[in-house]
Amino acid sequence: ERVYLIRRGAVRLSRVYESGEEITVALLRENSLFGVLSLLTGHRSDRFYHSIAFTRVEMITAPANSVLRAIEEDASVGLLLLQGLSSRILQTETMIETLTHRDMSSRLVSFLMVLCRDFGVAGEKGITIDLRLS
Repeated sequence: ERVYLIRRGAVRLSRVYESGEEITVALLRENSLFGVLSLLTGHRSDRFYHSIAFTRVEMITAPANSVLRAIEEDASVGLLLLQGLSSRILQTETMIETLTHRDMSSRLVSFLMVLCRDFGVAGEKGITIDLRLS
C-alpha cells in the first residue's frame, strides 16, 4: 500500500515462506524502489516482504494512490518509476545468472563482484563492501 524510495543506505528485502525459510530477494541501494507491486497491478499483493537496513538508511515513502495520481498528472514521474523498476529487473537477472549453472566457488566470486559493483567503496587497500552479510 506504500511505495518506498531509498535515498541513502542499503536495504535487504526478504520473504519468509510457509516452510519458515527466509530468502533474500533483493539487496537495494540508493535510489532503489520497493513496494510498487500493488501499485502496478491495482491489487493488494499477497506477497509480504521484510526489509532490513544494512546501514543507516534515509527513505521517502508515499501512499501508492498518491504515487498513482502523480503519474497520471506528470508522465515524467511514470518514467522515473519505470527506470527504477527496470533497474530492479536487471539486478534480479544478474542475481539469477550469478546463482545458477556454476559451482559454489564461482557463485561466491560472482556474488562478491556484484556486491563490489553495487555497494563497494574504493580505498587504498582495494574495495570495501561495508555490509554485514551472512
